[in-house]
Amino acid sequence: MIVAETCRQFLEDCGVNPDRLALEWASAAEAPRFVELITGYVARIKDTGPLGSAEGEVDAKTMRRRLKAAVKAAGARKPRTVLGNLAKRLAKEGDYSKEAIAKGVSSKILPALRAERIAAEALMLLDNESMTTSELAKACGASEEELEKLLATMVKRGKVREEGGRYAAVS
Repeated sequence: MIVAETCRQFLEDCGVNPDRLALEWASAAEAPRFVELITGYVARIKDTGPLGSAEGEVDAKTMRRRLKAAVKAAGARKPRTVLGNLAKRLAKEGDYSKEAIAKGVSSKILPALRAERIAAEALMLLDNESMTTSELAKACGASEEELEKLLATMVKRGKVREEGGRYAAVS
């Protein structure tokens, strides 16, 4: 449940309708239930429309970039470590309620994933052209404060350079 909730919240952060994700269980002995689940899911997705057309979803170009950055973020060490720590905490407390999981994901895992996604997306954008903090923030769906912290780290690590208020990726 922790991973499914993380995926839902992270999809929403990336601009994808989280209703596009479904996780249901059916055993091999439950063929009629399996058919019902798949039929229901397909109908729900048809009603939602093609990816990028549902309410709140970003344009196709931005979505491709965000999802590519999201894949990089999901493979980063910090979000995976935070997820493991949350799983341990929930096990220790014995509280696997939907509310506890959603709260833990939104307060612990999502911020780590979001920071990684924004940093990866910013690097992709800066590979093509130099941009100001506000231009990057708008393109990445981030606040300028979030981006300033990430850019400072990227400059310190030599991934990005700043010249006259504009940032560019270091080749």
